[in-house]
Order: sequence, then structure tokens, then C-alpha cells
Amino acid sequence: MWASPEEHAAVSAFLAHEAEAIDSRDYATWLSLVDDDFTYQVPVPRTPDNPFTPHYDLRSMLIDESKWSLESQWFRRLDRDLYELSWAENPPVRFRHFVSNVRVRRTENPKLLDVRSNVMLIGTRQSDAPKFLTGERSDVISIIDNGYRLARRWVVLDQVVIDFPQLRIML
Repeated sequence: MWASPEEHAAVSAFLAHEAEAIDSRDYATWLSLVDDDFTYQVPVPRTPDNPFTPHYDLRSMLIDESKWSLESQWFRRLDRDLYELSWAENPPVRFRHFVSNVRVRRTENPKLLDVRSNVMLIGTRQSDAPKFLTGERSDVISIIDNGYRLARRWVVLDQVVIDFPQLRIML
């Protein structure tokens, strides 16, 4: 069942706030927007012969992370005291998220929402031409007293060949 127009607008605003936190490298804010048992997975994309079979491999993941691993390993390398040693981040890649076609559905659990959206991530390093990644996100969003939290993110990429400045990315 579809969520109400008001809830749809609130969830869309939440997703925009979440994208802004990542784009501006405000990882503390982003971490406050996710549940403690958050999982983030991106399966390996593939091109099947049959167009009706999944365009990804369930047995292998490009990204398979938790809130703990993102905080302690991904974001830790971007702390001010370690930044100069993070060669993959220097010079930094500038990111821009575009989240569209947000679809919000209620679930059997009144505290969870099933949210689907399309995402385009643009990454630019120095004067290099921008690189693009697109995909469909399937999020589970928890309803909490003062808003929402991201409980799970599953992203299916459209590209099979990934030409992007780095793969430690939040889609």
C-alpha cells in the first residue's frame, strides 16, 4: 500500500537531507540518520542472456557494509588526522547525488517503510571529466519518534563496467 502524500514528501526530504550529508562529507550527521544495525549492499552487476532474470549476482557483492564498518573503516580514513595519508582521497573526489522517482510503500510492520528510488552519483576529481553511476535503490526506512532512520540500503547498479574514481561510495 502506498504511503500518504504527506509521508511521501517527508521521506523525500529525509533522502535529500541524507544525500546532502554525504555530498558535504558530514559523516557524523549521516551516521545519525542510520540505525545501529544498518546494512548497505551493492551486488555485482551482470548482463544476463534472459532480460527477465536479475541483472546482478546475489552470491557476490561490490559493497557489503554495516554502520560499524562504515564508521570505523570507511569514514575513519577521512578524519583530519589521517586525511593526508589517504592517497585514494587526495585530491578529493567531489560527489553529487541525484535522487529521483521516490516511491514510498507501507509494510506489514507499521514502523518500517519500503522506499524505492533511482539514484545518479556524479564523481569529479580535479579537472577530469565527470564520471556517472546510476542505479535503483531499495531502502528500508524506520519510523522513529522524531522522524526517520535508514535501516537498510540495497542498490542495483545499471552499469556492468564501472568506470568511477573510487568504489568506496555511498549511493
